[in-house]
Amino acid sequence: MGATEAVTDGRTDAGGVGGARRFSGRVAVVTGSTADPSIGRSCAFRLAREGASVVVNGRDEERVASTEAALCAEGLAAVGVVGSMDTDAAVAELTDRAIDAFGRIDLVVSTVGGAPYPLSFDAISEAQLLETIRLNTWPGVALIRAALARGLGDGGSVVAISSGSPRKTTSAMVAYASAKAALNAMTRTIASDLAPKGIRVNAVSPGLVRTTATRSMWKTDGGAAAGSNLPLGRLTEAEDIAAAVCFLLSDDARQITGITLDVDGGNHLSSGWTPIR
Repeated sequence: MGATEAVTDGRTDAGGVGGARRFSGRVAVVTGSTADPSIGRSCAFRLAREGASVVVNGRDEERVASTEAALCAEGLAAVGVVGSMDTDAAVAELTDRAIDAFGRIDLVVSTVGGAPYPLSFDAISEAQLLETIRLNTWPGVALIRAALARGLGDGGSVVAISSGSPRKTTSAMVAYASAKAALNAMTRTIASDLAPKGIRVNAVSPGLVRTTATRSMWKTDGGAAAGSNLPLGRLTEAEDIAAAVCFLLSDDARQITGITLDVDGGNHLSSGWTPIR
C-alpha cells in the first residue's frame, strides 16, 4: 500500500505476536516516535508490523525521515510529521496528515511528557510546576480532540503513556508526579466521556525503561544494575511497553477502558514501606 492510498474499513484480525495482523485496515497516530530506542518508536513499528498504517512524529527532521524510511523499507505504510506536540498547530498538522495520507484515524498513542524541572517543592516556581503539568497533560488532550474532529469514532482507541511516579515520594519529582497523577485522572474522565461513542481510552504506566531519554541510567552496564532492583530482575524494554500499548489498542481489550496499566517489572510492588518483616 502506498503512503497516499486511503485504507478501507476493517476490524482487527485474530492472532498472536509474529503472524498477527490485529490492526489491518486501521490508521494509527503515534507522537514522539522517532528516537531510537523509544517507547513511541517501538509502538509505531509494532502497530505497522501488525497491519496498521502509521503516522510517526518527532521534533528532529532527520530522525522523522529516517524512521519513515525504515518503516517503508519493510514494506509498511507510514508517513512522518515533524513538529512538537505541545503546539496546537503541530497537533492539527499531524491529524490532517493522517487523513490526507490514509483517509481516517482509528488509533492514537500519546507519548509526550517529561520532567523538565526536577526540583523539590521548596525550590520549584509556580511557572515551572504549571508547565510540567501542562506538558504531561495538554498535548494528549489536544491530540484526542483533534482526532475526534477528524473522525475518530466507534471502535477507536487511545493510549497515553503515564508513569509510576504518582505512587513514589521522590522530592525532586514533585511536579512530575503531580502531572502524571493528573494524566491518570484525565484518562479515567475522558474514557467515561467517550465510552458512549464507542471509543476506549487507557494509559500505560512504565517504570524505568531502556530508552534514549534514560540512556545515562543504563548505558554503563546495559541496565543490569537497574534491572536487578526490580522484582522481575530485568530492566523494562521499550518493546515491553509497546506490547502493552498494542494490547490495549486492540480488540483483545475491547472491554477495557479507563485503566492505567503498570508495565514496570513489578516496580510498583515496592512503592510502600512497612515495619513488618
